[in-house]
Amino acid sequence: MGGSEQRRDPAAQLIWKPQPGPQTELFRCPVHEVLYGGARGGGKTDAMLALAGTRALQYKQAFVGIFFRRKLKQLEEAIARGKDIFLPIGAKWREQKKTFMFPGGGRLKFAYLERDADAEEYQGHNYTDVYFEELTNFPSDGPVNKLRATLRSASGVPCIFRATANPGGPGHQWVKNRYIDPAPEGYRLLTDGETDLQYTFIPAKLKDNRLLWENDPQYTSRLKQAGSENLVR
Repeated sequence: MGGSEQRRDPAAQLIWKPQPGPQTELFRCPVHEVLYGGARGGGKTDAMLALAGTRALQYKQAFVGIFFRRKLKQLEEAIARGKDIFLPIGAKWREQKKTFMFPGGGRLKFAYLERDADAEEYQGHNYTDVYFEELTNFPSDGPVNKLRATLRSASGVPCIFRATANPGGPGHQWVKNRYIDPAPEGYRLLTDGETDLQYTFIPAKLKDNRLLWENDPQYTSRLKQAGSENLVR
């Protein structure tokens, strides 16, 4: 991804690159559906946003993405980080529509599903990219499945579903059952029995985010205040 200097290609100046390990694997993974999950501080949000921005520059107006969280308040940090990454490459933020507009015409909308029934409002929509942050905040997979069904592209863009998750939360069990129990170590290709589409789990560990380790070495100590011993582990 690149900067937005006058008379420069938006991709000419590198402003973000994936760290070695899971972030790089997320960028390389060709599989239709990926859960990038695990420890807090693993750099998951950054990787998802940067992936969306990269695809927006690649596919231009054919890129139509949507980024979900459970509640509107929870979107604030992701939007702020999106501004850090997207504005330097020439994207524009449309506050009323909660949408980034990219050079070339691609767009990434931010939305929330506070109630499972809210997913009904997206029937008939078409997206090339669907992103869910903190998938375990969703008590069931019902609304998530409805949004998967919006993935389609008349322009031939390879559609993707990407999600992040931390342990815990009301949806912990269904997320664990789908993604983690079949492949505890991650990276194994799984096949959805209903769609025959492949999916996989990329595990994120705190140690993978080397920048956080270097810039905030006390973060691990503060994580111990998160709750029970099992949750902290």
